[in-house]
Amino acid sequence: MAVSIFLFLLLSSFGHALWNAIAKRVEDRDSFFTLILGISVLLYFPLALYLQQTSFFPASAWKWVAVSTLFEILYFVTLAKAYQTASYSSAYPVVRGTAPLFTALLAILLAGASLSTAGISGILLIVAGILLVNQTRFSFQQWFESVRFTGGLRWAFLAGIFSAGYNLSDSMAAQEMSAILFKYAVFVGLFAGKFLLDSRRSGFRSHLALFRQHPWAALAAGMLVFGANAIAVYAMQTTSVAYVAAVREMSIVFSAWIGMLWLKEKIHSVKWISIALILTGVLLIKFQS
Repeated sequence: MAVSIFLFLLLSSFGHALWNAIAKRVEDRDSFFTLILGISVLLYFPLALYLQQTSFFPASAWKWVAVSTLFEILYFVTLAKAYQTASYSSAYPVVRGTAPLFTALLAILLAGASLSTAGISGILLIVAGILLVNQTRFSFQQWFESVRFTGGLRWAFLAGIFSAGYNLSDSMAAQEMSAILFKYAVFVGLFAGKFLLDSRRSGFRSHLALFRQHPWAALAAGMLVFGANAIAVYAMQTTSVAYVAAVREMSIVFSAWIGMLWLKEKIHSVKWISIALILTGVLLIKFQS
């Protein structure tokens, strides 16, 4: 993996962790996410308009826009279901851990990706670190009890698969056109879909009220959420999607540090082990070629 791509992915991971930390301070997170999607569409419209006039948008890429948008919407629907029917500490590691694993499997089976032994080892270490991230003590019994494949964890498992689906769709489009312009088109569709889903339980006024409550947080998160995603798709133009998806899980490490320094959260010993596993996996991927 090129040094520049690695640094871009670290920047993407930090942006992802930062906008999630901002969202964590807002009570109605689901509506807040819809709000920042809309803000990102507005903020990046001039850039998208410029790219639309200066770069090529092939007709064949629209299918990837549709597929990626569908997978993103299904991801958020199943993620919401998972958090409604299972505890966050149980659902989160299943969602985040299955995503890079299934992304690697789909990349190999459907895209013909070839991964090195070190690269595969790095991905597995990252997955292991993610699955330990919310454990309070190093206990296999506690881990098996927290991730038993019942109830809400089925939704979490599906969310991880859908995440892998949009990762692969993004990587296919990245080979055909501007990564930023592609992701912008996906964000327009994602915002429209999320807004329609939200309108069934609340109206447009709820989003306006939320913006009045958190204007600067919404603007910052809107800038970060698109930037983090667009950088990741850009990296997929030259780097295997399996490695990109895995390295992006550095956001968990950044989230832990942000939580400790900004939100004053404590990091227990098992989480430090989790962070060490993720960092080791990321470094293995970085230096595997």
